[in-house]
Amino acid sequence: MAVSVMLSVDLNNVTSEARTKFYEELKTRLWVKLKLTTTWRAQFTEGATHAAAISTTKSDVEAAAKLAGITNYEAAASASDERPTEWKS
Repeated sequence: MAVSVMLSVDLNNVTSEARTKFYEELKTRLWVKLKLTTTWRAQFTEGATHAAAISTTKSDVEAAAKLAGITNYEAAASASDERPTEWKS
């Protein structure tokens, strides 16, 4: 079963340009931005462990932050065997 990760990232005190670069880098790493303000999801290959998916998540966020020149951010991620459920009113 594939592993899904839901990620929320707050980029603190950054420019619009840095935020755009950060978002574009995550997209190149196959992250999909949800309609929620700072929430993303990604699906990892069959056989990936939750620990490996979280490790890759951390690396992806660090790489996107570095590319965008962002040094101040907070992130939370959760790995699951199911994709997050999305809905709106």
